Amino acid sequence: MKRIVKYYFKVLKKQVLFLLLIVLIPTGFAQNRAAFQDTIPFKTDLGLIIIPITFNGVEKQFAFDTGATHSVAYDWAKNELKPTRKTTNITSSSGLKSKMRFYKSGLIELGSRKIRKHSILNTAKNEVFSCYKIDGILGVDIIKELNWTIDFERKILVMYPSNHFPDKVKKMHPLTFSYHDKRPYVFLKRNNKKIRFLLDTGAGGFSNISKREYNFSTIDNYPNLSTQSASMDVNGILTSSLANIVKYTESVSGDVTISPIIVYNNQKSSKIANQLWRNNELFLSLKKDKLYSFKANINNKYKGYPCSVLFFKNKMRIVKVDEESDLWQNGVRQGTEILSINGKKFDNFCDLDNYFRKTVQLEQSFKITLANGSVFTVNKNSILKK
Repeated sequence: MKRIVKYYFKVLKKQVLFLLLIVLIPTGFAQNRAAFQDTIPFKTDLGLIIIPITFNGVEKQFAFDTGATHSVAYDWAKNELKPTRKTTNITSSSGLKSKMRFYKSGLIELGSRKIRKHSILNTAKNEVFSCYKIDGILGVDIIKELNWTIDFERKILVMYPSNHFPDKVKKMHPLTFSYHDKRPYVFLKRNNKKIRFLLDTGAGGFSNISKREYNFSTIDNYPNLSTQSASMDVNGILTSSLANIVKYTESVSGDVTISPIIVYNNQKSSKIANQLWRNNELFLSLKKDKLYSFKANINNKYKGYPCSVLFFKNKMRIVKVDEESDLWQNGVRQGTEILSINGKKFDNFCDLDNYFRKTVQLEQSFKITLANGSVFTVNKNSILKK
């Protein structure tokens, strides 16, 4: 009998040791499941959430992008990481399809988290991200493994385990939210009509509703402004569009009332961008299908310039112009060439974009001289106030 007891004790001891080894061996995201709380300051270049991430001991600057299904490196992965045989086709917002290869990430350090056995896509550099020294995109393939507080006012991310909800969430307001097929969606409801928006922290400007998804036959009932506009996607392609900037009336999402500014255009999908959350705080848990807002009432306002400029096809050009503006009445259109801005001439994308963004961030007026000799002073105005 003693021998039998001794035998079973040895077997049980081996099983316990084996289970302990399984728990303690760090693999991928399975390590350190105990509660932790990492605070990561972020920059808001281009209106994006830019955070430091370390790859194999080298620090990179990444955009925190809930609109991206995969994490992406801009060009450097092919020189610093090992390629895999796996590829995928990505379609950009402009409709351009690109074949991208996955690379072995090695050791990723995100705050105190060490992530192994992961992979990342590689794509070519684009002018916008290169200009602002952004090395890549942190997509939902990694974001979904953790919970996050996104504090837009204090410019900090707080990172938690995927099963941890901080006490502050009890005082926050839930939105109608779903994470499905690697895409996070927020739903806004008005007059029994529900509209689905991609939650896209990789979009720095105003939200948009896609004409492809929703036909607003009653758009004239809303305060709106017609405009020719353009946006630069992740592949560096400039996409032009005719759009209406709309002050959408009160909608409900869970316990939150939202009056958003939206761009009504022909983009591929509808999305909520970072401007909606300005001076607000969110809590996001993709695995639990939860999104909370600190504010119960969000009233988005539009204050903007009637035009914007960009260096494109070797010249300074108008890339956005409002149809109700003096510029439009005087024949200025998207693509119109500019000789100077505030008397300054620029011969590359970065210098012009940096100068122009600093000017508009300070809400300063600026003067443009067109190729035909016409001179206009452009001011920032508050519109769509209703």
